[in-house]
Amino acid sequence: MLAYFALVGVVRDSLVDLTQRKVGKTAADVLPIVLVLPSLGFFLGALLWAERMSKRFALFCPECGTDVSKSTNRVLATRCCSSCEMQIVEGRRTHGADVFERFSQLKQRRFLIYWFWIWPVFGLFVLAYHWFDQTAWANCPQALFIPGLIGTTAAGWAFARTIDMRYLPQLGVSALVFLLGVDAFW
Repeated sequence: MLAYFALVGVVRDSLVDLTQRKVGKTAADVLPIVLVLPSLGFFLGALLWAERMSKRFALFCPECGTDVSKSTNRVLATRCCSSCEMQIVEGRRTHGADVFERFSQLKQRRFLIYWFWIWPVFGLFVLAYHWFDQTAWANCPQALFIPGLIGTTAAGWAFARTIDMRYLPQLGVSALVFLLGVDAFW
């Protein structure tokens, strides 16, 4: 797929010029979109191949026949099938299903707290680049406030859903980056 994009990048301008001369402006405007469409085939082909390969190495529950290869962490923690709750791994049960779910949510929450710092940091990099070179974002000035907007929305949604005070620093910094981006935009 990378080779296809490199090839399209090399010949796109000449193909668009040729199409504009031979067919017209409308066809030349549509041609870049048409050139990108085969990449969907590469993407879908890779997804179908990966799905086929994952079915080849599937793990099935001996009791109910459910594929447990998608929830191996839960099976290893509880030693039970996620659908029929029968023990399928030898040894004593290490944790119950609710303990595993609670642990998974805590682990995910810890990851999200650090994940929400990406947007304000990225927004600060964009703004710093803009402050060093005023013409850098002349063609796409919306890039100045979009990272701050995404960070504010994501951290605000997480805070509103959980009322967890650990999201407030990310929310505050994202809102500040958003306001700086809006100020630089105008």
